[in-house]
Amino acid sequence: MSKPSKPSAFWLIGLWLVIIFVWAGSGFWLSEKPERGTFGDMFGAINALFSGLAFATLIYTTWLQREELALQREELASTREELAGQKEQLEQQSGTFELQRFESTFFSLLEAHRQIVSSMDLVGDNNRVTKSRDCFKVWYKRLKNIHAAYAFYQPEKDAALATVQDIYSRLYDELQSEVGHYFRTLYHIVKLVNESGVPNKQRYTSLARAQLSSYEQAFLFYNCLSTQGDKKFKPLVEKYALLENLPTELLLFPRLHIPLYAASAYGDDYDSIWERHELNQLPA
Repeated sequence: MSKPSKPSAFWLIGLWLVIIFVWAGSGFWLSEKPERGTFGDMFGAINALFSGLAFATLIYTTWLQREELALQREELASTREELAGQKEQLEQQSGTFELQRFESTFFSLLEAHRQIVSSMDLVGDNNRVTKSRDCFKVWYKRLKNIHAAYAFYQPEKDAALATVQDIYSRLYDELQSEVGHYFRTLYHIVKLVNESGVPNKQRYTSLARAQLSSYEQAFLFYNCLSTQGDKKFKPLVEKYALLENLPTELLLFPRLHIPLYAASAYGDDYDSIWERHELNQLPA
């Protein structure tokens, strides 16, 4: 809507001059007329005319003000819509920035974790060197040998957990310098995802899980049952199914150990795990 044009101030000045001229002229022309009293009464009608014109002018002025107010309301509404659009755009830009910042941190941590694995090496008998992820296979054999030293298992869940913690702690005391940094970094990767506001968090934890070999997952299983990970890391393992695709045959005692985690830790694999191992109890 185009803004209405305002009357020029010259029109108002001209109107004042005409009224002054008529008023002054009437006094001069009628000063010697005897019938001026009668003629003067005619000015009552003129007064009424001017009053009517003044009222009409007031109405017109009010109408102009109404048009201006309507235009102002339209401009304010347009401004609000523009500001709302800018706000939405800023929110989208902020969301994109937050996602980019998160992914930058996430993939940096993932790369740091990969470098930790790459730097691992063991020197065994005959000076044989084992590097990177293969170290976990060697450590798994050590864990299995410690487990084999136990003559029997009590079937109760609490007893099985206590036995697992004892077995793992014996090996962890030897390997703390090697695996401690590994699991702390992996924990912070999953924690970063959990505490972020990004959508589809499962996508990022799945990427982290995909970096783990079968023997790394087996170690993750027992590390998070131990006192090093049962309070903080184990709940995240169960929340994000970090044991999905774990070959449960690698576990030291599958039928007793699998129920030590909630079914959610195994993701979509739990039903097939149940069938393979004939579990006789559901996890709490």
